[in-house]
Amino acid sequence: MARHNVGVEIGKVKARLNEIKASREAYGIDNLGEGGDALNLIPVRRIHFSSQSDDADVVGLFNDQKILLERLMNHEQQRLCVISIVGIGGLGKTTLAKKLYHNNAVSNHFDKLIWVTVSQENSLMGLLKKMLEKVKAIEKEELEKMTENDVIDTLNDSLTTERFLIVLDDIWQEDVWNQMRRIFPDVKNGSRVLITTRFLNVAKRADPASVPYELPLLNDDEGMKLFLKKVFPYEDAEANCSSEMLDIGGHLMRKCGGLPLALVVLGGLLSIKDKTPVVWRRVLEMMDWAAEGRQCQEILALSYEDLPYHMKSCFLYLGAYPEDTEISGNELIRKWVAEGFVPQEGRKTMEDTAEAILEELIQRSLIHVNTRKNNGSVKKCGVHDLLLDFARSTSKKDGFLTVCSTDNDQPTSWALSRRVAFHNISDTLINEIPTMHGLRTLMVFNYCRYPIVSPIFRFELLRMLDLPGLDFHKILQKEIMHMIHLRYLRLRGAIYSGIPSSIGNLQFLEAINLQCTEIPLTLWTIKTLRHVQLERCYPPQSLELRNLLTLDSVSFGSHKTINWRFPNLRKLKVWISKEHHGAMLNHLLSELPYLISLSILADECSIDINTNDFGFHNRLLSLTLDGFLPKGDTISEFPTCLTKLELYCSGLQQDPMPKLERLQHLANLKFFGHVYLGETMVCSAGGFPRLETLFITFQGNISKSLIRGQIEALLNLEEWRIERGAMPKLTFLKLASCPKLKMLPNLQYVTSL
Repeated sequence: MARHNVGVEIGKVKARLNEIKASREAYGIDNLGEGGDALNLIPVRRIHFSSQSDDADVVGLFNDQKILLERLMNHEQQRLCVISIVGIGGLGKTTLAKKLYHNNAVSNHFDKLIWVTVSQENSLMGLLKKMLEKVKAIEKEELEKMTENDVIDTLNDSLTTERFLIVLDDIWQEDVWNQMRRIFPDVKNGSRVLITTRFLNVAKRADPASVPYELPLLNDDEGMKLFLKKVFPYEDAEANCSSEMLDIGGHLMRKCGGLPLALVVLGGLLSIKDKTPVVWRRVLEMMDWAAEGRQCQEILALSYEDLPYHMKSCFLYLGAYPEDTEISGNELIRKWVAEGFVPQEGRKTMEDTAEAILEELIQRSLIHVNTRKNNGSVKKCGVHDLLLDFARSTSKKDGFLTVCSTDNDQPTSWALSRRVAFHNISDTLINEIPTMHGLRTLMVFNYCRYPIVSPIFRFELLRMLDLPGLDFHKILQKEIMHMIHLRYLRLRGAIYSGIPSSIGNLQFLEAINLQCTEIPLTLWTIKTLRHVQLERCYPPQSLELRNLLTLDSVSFGSHKTINWRFPNLRKLKVWISKEHHGAMLNHLLSELPYLISLSILADECSIDINTNDFGFHNRLLSLTLDGFLPKGDTISEFPTCLTKLELYCSGLQQDPMPKLERLQHLANLKFFGHVYLGETMVCSAGGFPRLETLFITFQGNISKSLIRGQIEALLNLEEWRIERGAMPKLTFLKLASCPKLKMLPNLQYVTSL
């Protein structure tokens, strides 16, 4: 009867939709948003970016940077000085601090540089631990046992012997500084503390003898330059902007009041619209500019309302993350897909559509990029504090998301919440979460100390569960069995008792990320799996998963043959432990035409391979080979589209550079431990045309190969020649553990280094 009633209601909805369609045609009503307005998602564009963070939009900070550099490196002032950058939110304080922090002169002047983001939601102990982890290599278990005084003493001891620069970004309260100032020893060696804050009283209290640097608003010239940079990110603004548009643009720019964030967001909004005076004038007229002091909020609201419906959900979802969090691009995309925010578009995967959404939010300046991968996709991204506040307030008003930041933050609306995110909370609160029968999403951040007990698994309608860094002593089969609506499951703490076989009941599961070695075979009966991230798993001998895109990591185990079909797999990490696995690997790879990333790890064995076997993978961008000895002790060919290549312990007899330098798109090359056993290595003119990063160093943690006991990078290398014209884009070189190398190669022509 219940199903029949639902069917009747669906029939009524369909009938109503048909009426609306007929009315639209009868009255000549166009789709909402036609002509570039809301609800109109722009076509997907594939744009290639630099692997570095997006820093092209910095305007007006040159003089500020020059003044602060002089104060940071003032040799006449040897006492410990606190230099403050003060200004309202969105003014560019953090951007300026980052430019100083990454300046080459600063890196050379100070022995140790430490960056700590403070914001509103950090405890003193949490900040101290963050600092200690950056100052000194320390085990997590040891850090957890330390008291506050222990941490302070260790920090003092470590900082006493070196000239340091510590950046404390976004301090809100005087009390925070008063508590932290005792950490920094003053041995009169020119050390500095740089703080950013919105409050002048905090800056004055930090160091009464040091005048706070009040960051000014942009003038009209700087404001117009930044505005046009965002509106025309890939075009010449002067050539594409008429005098009428420049006039309207000037009005828009002045309405932003010289605030960089407002200019960037408004420019990002106009960048995806038609570049015509009519469109720009409409934007100018539709905003409530009369609200004094609320220009930025009005611009944020306008940019948000202009988003298509599903993109609004994607943006609001960012409110779940703590302030200043570096968000993984892959993680964000997978969560969007699991939440059902991403529409299916033709034959494209939802991940590809989600990546296009992420890029559009970046172009609109609602998200900023921290780093990109070599293939141009987003590796880490973030959200400005003002945008984060806007997302949270809008989420709360719309009932989209509830954020609990402290133990005292327990909103009465929990019972109605569909999505809840917890930040910095105690074990008591997490294990006493009230009953929320309608809860669909539960996320916990910055929590890693206490075990979670089973009551947290009583939410039977959960669609997304993200609990990283937790210790699970017990996961009851009963609770797992009833969470049948889960799409996304991440439990990255140690799971001591293994996962129960009832996990096979989660027949809608799409993404699973577990730190567990005991995985029941029932997991592989879930046909909806898209992303599997496990410590090391052993699938059955025969398996077909047509939706699978990520498999990290997998082992052939004791199987002599396999019949695995993953026709759409994009990323594979596989362990090899026996000689006959080489043939099995070749068989598997021949069935994976869409592979983008491949890692092959040898476990206490070495297997001959011919790199020609990878030749047909014309989509392969990233390749890692650990412990492999190529046939004939030399490299033949690699896929020409590779952007990243990592080799571990290959034992090559012939110089690999003549082959590798012909890879026209290679941007990242890393040698770890005994990749090449020869005495001479040559990089010829014109070789490695796009290489940006080169590592030649000792063996990493990834390898468990036969020669793992010897850690030198290139044991026998005596001479390395780099000819003029080689590696014209090399930015970062790490060279270590080459004991016989007589001298560095000639790098004078590598001007990009």
